Amino acid sequence: MIITDDFMFGAVMSDDNNLKPLLEYILDIKIERVSYSERQKVIDVNYDSKGIRLDVYCEDDKNTVYSIEIQVANNHNLAKRIRYYHDMIDLNIFDKGEDYRKLKKSFVIFICCFDAFGKNRYMYTFKRQCQEDSSIFLGDDAVSIVLNTKGTVGEINKELKGALSYMNGEQPTSEYADRLNKSVKR
Repeated sequence: MIITDDFMFGAVMSDDNNLKPLLEYILDIKIERVSYSERQKVIDVNYDSKGIRLDVYCEDDKNTVYSIEIQVANNHNLAKRIRYYHDMIDLNIFDKGEDYRKLKKSFVIFICCFDAFGKNRYMYTFKRQCQEDSSIFLGDDAVSIVLNTKGTVGEINKELKGALSYMNGEQPTSEYADRLNKSVKR
């Protein structure tokens, strides 16, 4: 088994000792604790609408929601898929009649075994920004991140770089990648 298999990725990330550091390396933040995690979480809003199955879904101690997906095949629909995932997550956690300010901060993170944008970057981070004045951000607390396991451009944490390299089929080159490898074997 390899870590980029949906089941294996979910199994490895169901261990908070693997999940929490991954989020911290990607976001360059300290997370006190992951308060809720679920692998292969299914969100179906209506019986006749398209649902989603999230590889790993979790929340942290600050009420932030994360969806982490592993994507091996490039179906050329990533941008729209990310948009839909944000929408479905919001619908899942938001009750009728609630104030919009109660929407949680959310991150949709795709770890891709291909370069979805062709710029060879390790990481692409997207926040909604005004086109007429780039100093203005919408501030809707929806952040999308696409990681490229084959990337070579940009500065990222060395542990994250090692993990991406490992997810690309290479031998572990960092302490964290070695921990992931041990979890896969276990």
